[in-house]
Amino acid sequence: MNGSIDDQAPVLAQVPGETKPGETKTTEEQMTDKTAGTGAQAFGTGDAQARAELLRRCWPGGVKFCPRCRTAAPYVLAEGRLRCGSCRYTFHDFTGRWLNLSGLTPAQWLDLARAFAQDANTREAAQAAAISYNTAFKALTVLRLAILAQGADALQLLGPQTGLPSVFAGGRLCAAPEVRPGSIPVYGILSQGGRVFVDLVPELSAESVLHFNHNFHLRVSRLGHILLTDRYRTYDALILCGDEKLPYHYLLRHQGQPFAETGSPFWLYARDRLRQFKGLSARRFPLYLKELELRFNRQGEDLLPLFLDALCAPMPVPALD
Repeated sequence: MNGSIDDQAPVLAQVPGETKPGETKTTEEQMTDKTAGTGAQAFGTGDAQARAELLRRCWPGGVKFCPRCRTAAPYVLAEGRLRCGSCRYTFHDFTGRWLNLSGLTPAQWLDLARAFAQDANTREAAQAAAISYNTAFKALTVLRLAILAQGADALQLLGPQTGLPSVFAGGRLCAAPEVRPGSIPVYGILSQGGRVFVDLVPELSAESVLHFNHNFHLRVSRLGHILLTDRYRTYDALILCGDEKLPYHYLLRHQGQPFAETGSPFWLYARDRLRQFKGLSARRFPLYLKELELRFNRQGEDLLPLFLDALCAPMPVPALD
């Protein structure tokens, strides 16, 4: 994250099972293209090793199951496809996994994830994987979704209040729709024992924060479209990302500054990093918050294994329908 990214880079919606001219194919479709035909074609050494590494993480112990109904022991069809003997769903090795939302090859995924684990920004990660900036932006969106999906609060964050399910509807990466007026989510920063947890606060909205600021003297600071409040209940701060429709002019300045501006190690860590992002949207904001939560709590650790495990984890079953 040593440079800035544009959070408004285009992410095209796709129809499940269809690849339009000019669009990238999924990881599994790339695989099929490279292994179809004579049957003698194969990946280069790097891709073969990368594919083996990702398969090991997708199917621990080599035991495969249907990504839709979870029935074990599917049977093999032509071109490496698999079919569930129970629900008759036909799939590939990476179907229903987060990494299959992007058209990267296994080697490109490993190069991208390795660069991201080393704190590369989007442009640097694109160079490391030898892909375009827009392709890297989409792939890192997938990786951030995968990271978020492994958290204890994944079911809540992938629920209707954040709108994140619409970003990967139908097993395809889609354009993030605008947040409806009055429905901007609010998150709480909770610190305990040197670790941090960023929590969705479902009973609050951006309007609640403005109300508390105006009528109950809640201190609020602003970083672009991001609002950070003083302590609220057990939270070090409330935080949200609005848009140009949010009436920032309504905010009142109260004496002093929010506690987190000096008293939250996580906010001091995250603040400078969030400054580097351009065009952060309310819809994608939790992706960045949960990434920063992970990086803060795992400082000094090798994040690559965590990133690869997240990419190879199954997506929520409704995403396949």
